[in-house]
Amino acid sequence: MDIHLFEALSSDDGSPNSSAVIAERTDPKAEHSLVARMLRHLTAMNTVIETAQDTYAPTPFARAMIQENFQSTVSFIQDDFQIANLKAPDFFKENNYQAPKSSIDAPFQYVYDCKGTHLFEYFGRQAPMMGKRFAGMMALWSKDRPKWFDQGYYPVQNRLIEGADSGKPFLVDVGGGSGHDLVQLKEAFGDHIKGDFVLQDRPEIVVAIAEKEVHADIKKMGHDFLTEQPVKGARAYYLYSIIQDWEDETNQQILRALIPAMRRGYSKILINDFVMPDQGAHWMQTSLDWELMVSLGARHRTEAEMRKMIEGAGLKVVEIFKHPQSVDSLIEVELAE
Repeated sequence: MDIHLFEALSSDDGSPNSSAVIAERTDPKAEHSLVARMLRHLTAMNTVIETAQDTYAPTPFARAMIQENFQSTVSFIQDDFQIANLKAPDFFKENNYQAPKSSIDAPFQYVYDCKGTHLFEYFGRQAPMMGKRFAGMMALWSKDRPKWFDQGYYPVQNRLIEGADSGKPFLVDVGGGSGHDLVQLKEAFGDHIKGDFVLQDRPEIVVAIAEKEVHADIKKMGHDFLTEQPVKGARAYYLYSIIQDWEDETNQQILRALIPAMRRGYSKILINDFVMPDQGAHWMQTSLDWELMVSLGARHRTEAEMRKMIEGAGLKVVEIFKHPQSVDSLIEVELAE
Protein backbone atom coordinates (compact mmCIF):
# COMPACT_ATOMS: atom_id res chain seq x y z
CA MET A 1 0.00 0.00 0.00
CA ASP A 2 2.76 2.46 0.89
CA ILE A 3 4.29 2.19 -2.59
CA HIS A 4 0.90 2.00 -4.36
CA LEU A 5 1.72 -1.43 -5.72
CA PHE A 6 -1.90 -2.35 -6.39
CA GLU A 7 -2.43 0.85 -8.37
CA ALA A 8 0.68 0.00 -10.40
CA LEU A 9 -0.64 -3.51 -11.03
CA SER A 10 -4.03 -2.25 -12.14
CA SER A 11 -2.79 0.35 -14.63
CA ASP A 12 -3.33 -0.49 -18.32
CA ASP A 13 -6.70 -1.91 -17.21
CA GLY A 14 -4.86 -4.66 -15.37
CA SER A 15 -3.05 -6.02 -18.41
CA PRO A 16 -0.12 -8.31 -17.50
CA ASN A 17 3.22 -6.57 -17.05
CA SER A 18 6.72 -7.52 -16.03
CA SER A 19 7.92 -6.90 -12.49
CA ALA A 20 10.28 -4.25 -13.89
CA VAL A 21 7.41 -2.29 -15.46
CA ILE A 22 5.30 -2.59 -12.32
CA ALA A 23 8.23 -1.47 -10.16
CA GLU A 24 8.73 1.56 -12.39
CA ARG A 25 5.11 2.60 -11.73
CA THR A 26 5.27 2.38 -7.94
CA ASP A 27 5.08 5.66 -6.02
CA PRO A 28 7.42 6.28 -4.30
CA LYS A 29 9.48 4.21 -6.68
CA ALA A 30 10.66 0.97 -5.10
CA GLU A 31 13.67 -1.11 -6.08
CA HIS A 32 12.91 -3.63 -8.80
CA SER A 33 14.20 -6.63 -6.85
CA LEU A 34 12.04 -5.70 -3.85
CA VAL A 35 8.91 -5.43 -5.98
CA ALA A 36 9.71 -8.73 -7.72
CA ARG A 37 9.92 -10.47 -4.34
CA MET A 38 6.62 -8.91 -3.27
CA LEU A 39 4.92 -10.08 -6.46
CA ARG A 40 6.22 -13.63 -6.10
CA HIS A 41 4.86 -13.85 -2.57
CA LEU A 42 1.54 -12.22 -3.49
CA THR A 43 1.22 -14.79 -6.29
CA ALA A 44 1.83 -17.63 -3.85
CA MET A 45 -0.95 -16.16 -1.67
CA ASN A 46 -3.34 -15.96 -4.68
CA THR A 47 -3.52 -12.16 -4.45
CA VAL A 48 -1.75 -11.67 -7.81
CA ILE A 49 -1.78 -13.81 -10.97
CA GLU A 50 1.50 -14.86 -12.58
CA THR A 51 0.51 -15.07 -16.25
CA ALA A 52 4.01 -15.97 -17.49
CA GLN A 53 7.57 -15.94 -16.21
CA ASP A 54 8.06 -12.66 -14.32
CA THR A 55 4.74 -11.33 -15.66
CA TYR A 56 1.89 -10.38 -13.34
CA ALA A 57 -1.73 -9.23 -13.37
CA PRO A 58 -4.13 -8.30 -10.54
CA THR A 59 -6.85 -10.55 -9.20
CA PRO A 60 -10.23 -9.01 -8.33
CA PHE A 61 -8.99 -8.83 -4.72
CA ALA A 62 -5.86 -6.92 -5.78
CA ARG A 63 -8.07 -4.49 -7.71
CA ALA A 64 -10.25 -4.05 -4.64
CA MET A 65 -7.18 -3.07 -2.62
CA ILE A 66 -7.20 0.25 -4.47
CA GLN A 67 -10.46 1.20 -2.73
CA GLU A 68 -10.23 3.47 0.29
CA ASN A 69 -12.11 1.19 2.69
CA PHE A 70 -9.85 -1.76 1.89
CA GLN A 71 -6.82 0.40 2.54
CA SER A 72 -8.36 1.78 5.74
CA THR A 73 -8.92 -1.78 6.93
CA VAL A 74 -5.33 -2.83 6.31
CA SER A 75 -4.01 0.34 7.93
CA PHE A 76 -6.18 -0.06 11.03
CA ILE A 77 -5.31 -3.72 11.52
CA GLN A 78 -1.59 -3.40 10.74
CA ASP A 79 -0.72 0.03 12.13
CA ASP A 80 -3.26 0.57 14.89
CA PHE A 81 -4.60 -2.71 16.22
CA GLN A 82 -2.17 -5.55 15.66
CA ILE A 83 0.06 -4.25 18.45
CA ALA A 84 -2.82 -4.87 20.88
CA ASN A 85 -2.93 -8.53 19.86
CA LEU A 86 0.84 -8.84 20.09
CA LYS A 87 0.90 -7.36 23.60
CA ALA A 88 -2.18 -9.21 24.85
CA PRO A 89 -0.07 -11.92 26.55
CA ASP A 90 1.62 -9.22 28.65
CA PHE A 91 -1.80 -7.88 29.67
CA PHE A 92 -3.00 -11.35 30.66
CA LYS A 93 0.18 -12.06 32.61
CA GLU A 94 -0.20 -8.86 34.64
CA ASN A 95 -3.88 -9.66 35.27
CA ASN A 96 -3.37 -13.26 36.38
CA TYR A 97 -4.77 -14.59 33.10
CA GLN A 98 -8.25 -13.21 33.69
CA ALA A 99 -10.36 -12.08 30.75
CA PRO A 100 -10.98 -8.30 30.82
CA LYS A 101 -14.22 -7.37 32.53
CA SER A 102 -14.34 -3.72 31.47
CA SER A 103 -14.43 -1.85 28.16
CA ILE A 104 -11.96 0.69 29.58
CA ASP A 105 -9.38 -1.80 30.85
CA ALA A 106 -8.51 -4.24 28.06
CA PRO A 107 -5.34 -4.99 26.05
CA PHE A 108 -6.01 -1.95 23.83
CA GLN A 109 -5.91 0.38 26.83
CA TYR A 110 -2.85 -1.44 28.12
CA VAL A 111 -0.94 -0.90 24.88
CA TYR A 112 -1.99 2.71 24.32
CA ASP A 113 -1.66 3.66 28.00
CA CYS A 114 -5.23 4.93 28.15
CA LYS A 115 -6.80 2.89 30.93
CA GLY A 116 -10.14 4.45 31.80
CA THR A 117 -10.81 5.58 28.21
CA HIS A 118 -13.11 3.61 25.93
CA LEU A 119 -11.86 2.70 22.45
CA PHE A 120 -14.35 5.03 20.77
CA GLU A 121 -13.54 7.87 23.14
CA TYR A 122 -9.87 7.37 22.31
CA PHE A 123 -10.68 7.72 18.61
CA GLY A 124 -12.54 10.98 19.19
CA ARG A 125 -10.10 12.60 21.59
CA GLN A 126 -6.67 11.38 20.59
CA ALA A 127 -6.74 9.43 17.33
CA PRO A 128 -9.27 10.72 14.79
CA MET A 129 -7.42 9.09 11.89
CA MET A 130 -7.56 5.75 13.69
CA GLY A 131 -11.30 6.31 14.13
CA LYS A 132 -11.72 7.08 10.44
CA ARG A 133 -9.84 3.90 9.50
CA PHE A 134 -12.03 1.93 11.90
CA ALA A 135 -15.19 3.37 10.32
CA GLY A 136 -13.89 2.41 6.87
CA MET A 137 -13.17 -1.10 8.10
CA MET A 138 -16.68 -1.47 9.53
CA ALA A 139 -18.20 -0.28 6.24
CA LEU A 140 -16.15 -2.91 4.44
CA TRP A 141 -17.04 -5.55 7.02
CA SER A 142 -20.73 -5.25 6.10
CA LYS A 143 -20.11 -5.09 2.35
CA ASP A 144 -21.46 -8.03 0.30
CA ARG A 145 -22.56 -9.96 3.38
CA PRO A 146 -26.23 -11.00 3.55
CA LYS A 147 -28.16 -8.00 4.84
CA TRP A 148 -30.82 -8.41 7.48
CA PHE A 149 -33.41 -7.18 4.97
CA ASP A 150 -32.35 -9.58 2.19
CA GLN A 151 -34.62 -12.35 0.91
CA GLY A 152 -34.49 -15.31 3.26
CA TYR A 153 -33.36 -13.32 6.31
CA TYR A 154 -35.83 -10.99 8.05
CA PRO A 155 -39.29 -10.49 6.44
CA VAL A 156 -39.26 -6.68 6.28
CA GLN A 157 -42.48 -6.42 4.28
CA ASN A 158 -44.56 -8.53 6.67
CA ARG A 159 -43.08 -7.44 9.98
CA LEU A 160 -42.17 -3.78 9.43
CA ILE A 161 -43.68 -2.18 6.32
CA GLU A 162 -47.17 -3.61 6.80
CA GLY A 163 -48.81 -1.71 9.63
CA ALA A 164 -46.32 1.16 9.60
CA ASP A 165 -47.79 4.67 9.91
CA SER A 166 -47.22 6.79 6.82
CA GLY A 167 -45.22 9.96 7.44
CA LYS A 168 -43.90 8.79 10.82
CA PRO A 169 -40.30 7.77 11.58
CA PHE A 170 -39.81 4.34 10.05
CA LEU A 171 -36.35 3.23 11.15
CA VAL A 172 -33.74 4.80 13.41
CA ASP A 173 -30.22 3.40 12.89
CA VAL A 174 -28.75 3.85 16.39
CA GLY A 175 -24.96 4.14 16.30
CA GLY A 176 -25.16 3.58 12.56
CA GLY A 177 -21.72 4.90 11.61
CA SER A 178 -21.49 5.83 7.96
CA GLY A 179 -25.10 4.81 7.31
CA HIS A 180 -24.59 2.20 4.61
CA ASP A 181 -27.30 -0.09 5.98
CA LEU A 182 -29.91 2.65 5.76
CA VAL A 183 -28.86 3.55 2.23
CA GLN A 184 -29.15 -0.06 1.07
CA LEU A 185 -32.45 -0.60 2.87
CA LYS A 186 -33.85 2.49 1.15
CA GLU A 187 -32.59 1.27 -2.22
CA ALA A 188 -34.04 -2.21 -1.66
CA PHE A 189 -37.57 -1.11 -0.78
CA GLY A 190 -37.83 2.37 -2.29
CA ASP A 191 -41.36 3.79 -2.28
CA HIS A 192 -42.75 0.86 -0.28
CA ILE A 193 -41.46 2.64 2.83
CA LYS A 194 -43.21 5.93 3.47
CA GLY A 195 -41.67 6.98 6.78
CA ASP A 196 -38.41 8.73 7.58
CA PHE A 197 -34.99 7.15 7.97
CA VAL A 198 -32.83 8.55 10.77
CA LEU A 199 -29.10 7.92 11.18
CA GLN A 200 -27.62 8.50 14.64
CA ASP A 201 -24.03 8.35 15.81
CA ARG A 202 -21.42 10.35 17.65
CA PRO A 203 -21.36 13.93 16.32
CA GLU A 204 -17.85 13.62 14.90
CA ILE A 205 -18.87 10.56 12.86
CA VAL A 206 -22.02 12.24 11.57
CA VAL A 207 -20.12 15.37 10.54
CA ALA A 208 -16.96 13.73 9.21
CA ILE A 209 -18.50 10.81 7.33
CA ALA A 210 -22.28 10.53 7.22
CA GLU A 211 -23.01 14.10 6.12
CA LYS A 212 -20.73 13.58 3.11
CA GLU A 213 -21.62 10.02 2.12
CA VAL A 214 -25.29 9.44 2.95
CA HIS A 215 -28.34 10.47 0.89
CA ALA A 216 -29.63 13.93 1.75
CA ASP A 217 -33.13 12.55 2.43
CA ILE A 218 -31.80 10.40 5.28
CA LYS A 219 -31.86 12.49 8.44
CA LYS A 220 -28.57 12.64 10.37
CA MET A 221 -28.47 13.24 14.08
CA GLY A 222 -25.69 13.36 16.65
CA HIS A 223 -26.81 11.26 19.59
CA ASP A 224 -25.34 9.44 22.59
CA PHE A 225 -27.16 6.11 22.71
CA LEU A 226 -26.69 5.93 26.48
CA THR A 227 -29.18 8.78 26.81
CA GLU A 228 -32.92 8.79 26.12
CA GLN A 229 -33.87 8.28 22.48
CA PRO A 230 -35.17 11.59 21.05
CA VAL A 231 -37.00 10.11 18.03
CA LYS A 232 -40.33 8.96 19.40
CA GLY A 233 -42.67 6.32 18.04
CA ALA A 234 -40.51 4.90 15.25
CA ARG A 235 -41.50 1.61 13.69
CA ALA A 236 -38.05 0.19 14.48
CA TYR A 237 -34.84 1.09 16.27
CA TYR A 238 -31.93 -0.76 14.67
CA LEU A 239 -28.70 -1.72 16.48
CA TYR A 240 -26.00 -3.14 14.23
CA SER A 241 -22.91 -4.57 15.94
CA ILE A 242 -23.62 -2.48 19.04
CA ILE A 243 -24.49 -5.08 21.67
CA GLN A 244 -21.31 -7.05 20.99
CA ASP A 245 -19.19 -4.01 21.93
CA TRP A 246 -20.35 -3.60 25.54
CA GLU A 247 -20.76 -5.47 28.79
CA ASP A 248 -24.27 -6.39 29.96
CA GLU A 249 -24.79 -3.40 32.25
CA THR A 250 -24.03 -0.87 29.50
CA ASN A 251 -26.12 -2.80 26.96
CA GLN A 252 -29.09 -2.70 29.29
CA GLN A 253 -28.60 1.05 29.63
CA ILE A 254 -28.60 1.36 25.82
CA LEU A 255 -31.79 -0.70 25.57
CA ARG A 256 -33.56 1.10 28.42
CA ALA A 257 -32.81 4.43 26.72
CA LEU A 258 -35.00 3.26 23.82
CA ILE A 259 -37.99 2.19 25.91
CA PRO A 260 -39.52 5.69 26.51
CA ALA A 261 -39.54 6.28 22.73
CA MET A 262 -41.32 3.03 21.85
CA ARG A 263 -45.03 2.58 21.18
CA ARG A 264 -46.41 -0.59 22.72
CA GLY A 265 -47.58 -3.08 20.11
CA TYR A 266 -45.99 -1.03 17.31
CA SER A 267 -42.31 -0.24 17.84
CA LYS A 268 -39.59 -2.87 17.62
CA ILE A 269 -35.89 -3.02 18.43
CA LEU A 270 -33.89 -4.92 15.83
CA ILE A 271 -30.53 -6.20 17.09
CA ASN A 272 -28.25 -7.31 14.24
CA ASP A 273 -25.42 -9.12 15.98
CA PHE A 274 -23.65 -12.44 16.43
CA VAL A 275 -25.32 -15.09 18.56
CA MET A 276 -22.72 -17.68 19.51
CA PRO A 277 -23.93 -21.27 19.03
CA ASP A 278 -23.62 -23.65 21.97
CA GLN A 279 -21.50 -25.95 19.81
CA GLY A 280 -19.64 -25.72 16.50
CA ALA A 281 -18.98 -21.96 16.29
CA HIS A 282 -17.72 -20.59 12.95
CA TRP A 283 -14.17 -19.19 12.80
CA MET A 284 -15.54 -15.74 11.97
CA GLN A 285 -17.47 -15.78 15.24
CA THR A 286 -14.56 -17.01 17.34
CA SER A 287 -11.97 -14.67 15.80
CA LEU A 288 -14.18 -11.60 16.16
CA ASP A 289 -15.01 -12.65 19.71
CA TRP A 290 -11.27 -12.53 20.48
CA GLU A 291 -10.87 -9.13 18.81
CA LEU A 292 -13.80 -7.80 20.85
CA MET A 293 -12.07 -8.92 24.03
CA VAL A 294 -8.76 -7.33 23.06
CA SER A 295 -10.23 -4.00 21.97
CA LEU A 296 -13.31 -3.55 24.10
CA GLY A 297 -13.23 -6.12 26.88
CA ALA A 298 -16.41 -7.38 25.23
CA ARG A 299 -17.69 -10.68 23.82
CA HIS A 300 -20.26 -12.52 21.79
CA ARG A 301 -23.14 -14.11 23.68
CA THR A 302 -25.03 -17.37 23.38
CA GLU A 303 -28.78 -17.24 22.79
CA ALA A 304 -29.46 -17.87 26.48
CA GLU A 305 -27.07 -15.07 27.50
CA MET A 306 -28.61 -12.69 24.96
CA ARG A 307 -32.15 -13.40 26.13
CA LYS A 308 -31.21 -12.93 29.79
CA MET A 309 -29.58 -9.56 29.09
CA ILE A 310 -32.48 -8.27 26.95
CA GLU A 311 -35.17 -9.43 29.36
CA GLY A 312 -33.23 -7.85 32.22
CA ALA A 313 -33.73 -4.47 30.51
CA GLY A 314 -37.52 -4.82 30.58
CA LEU A 315 -37.92 -6.13 27.03
CA LYS A 316 -38.80 -9.44 25.42
CA VAL A 317 -37.28 -11.38 22.53
CA VAL A 318 -39.98 -12.09 19.95
CA GLU A 319 -37.94 -14.15 17.51
CA ILE A 320 -34.35 -14.68 16.34
CA PHE A 321 -33.83 -14.76 12.57
CA LYS A 322 -30.85 -16.26 10.75
CA HIS A 323 -29.69 -16.40 7.14
CA PRO A 324 -28.27 -19.68 5.77
CA GLN A 325 -25.23 -17.89 4.34
CA SER A 326 -24.50 -15.60 7.29
CA VAL A 327 -23.00 -16.07 10.75
CA ASP A 328 -24.88 -13.20 12.39
CA SER A 329 -28.53 -12.97 13.48
CA LEU A 330 -31.41 -10.51 13.62
CA ILE A 331 -33.12 -10.40 17.03
CA GLU A 332 -36.59 -8.86 17.06
CA VAL A 333 -37.39 -7.27 20.42
CA GLU A 334 -40.52 -5.60 21.79
CA LEU A 335 -41.66 -4.11 25.08
CA ALA A 336 -42.36 -6.71 27.72
CA GLU A 337 -45.96 -7.30 28.69
